[in-house]
Amino acid sequence: MARGRRKGDGSEAVGMDELEFPRPTRTTYKLLEFLKNNAVGEYVYKVDIKQSDLAKMLNITRQALSVKLRPLIQGGYIRTGRGFIEITEKGMMLLGYLTTPVFILVSVEPSKREEIYQKLVDLNIGRIHRVSGDVDLLIQVDGSRAAEVLNFLSKLAGVKETKTYFTLETLK
Repeated sequence: MARGRRKGDGSEAVGMDELEFPRPTRTTYKLLEFLKNNAVGEYVYKVDIKQSDLAKMLNITRQALSVKLRPLIQGGYIRTGRGFIEITEKGMMLLGYLTTPVFILVSVEPSKREEIYQKLVDLNIGRIHRVSGDVDLLIQVDGSRAAEVLNFLSKLAGVKETKTYFTLETLK
């Protein structure tokens, strides 16, 4: 990976090859992984949790948690507020996740629709939309979960066809 360079006030966009990530400690990685696994993915990964409760869950003091969070906040990997912590896109990239959305269009046998809809809801994979037209479902997932979702769909009796679209760039 190319060495990153600082750009002015940080307001300029940088490409993936221009970012430089610190090597996370085991605790830092566990902290980010916990937050990611317990977040609801809606473009922003947010965990509704008090820092005192998170410290208890990690079996560390509130002060020790504060020391661990400070460089993540300063580095732009997380944002914190009263009762919540958000993982930024930069934090997700540090964990190795592709954060751009993937759209999967799914055609389903009419007799299997309700069964398949329920299985997908139970999987908790992202946003699932029933749509009209030549497909039945539009599933939006993080790029890091696309293969998992496609594999799951391939095993469901009644799925006739899938089409997958990867986001190249979000314009607005």
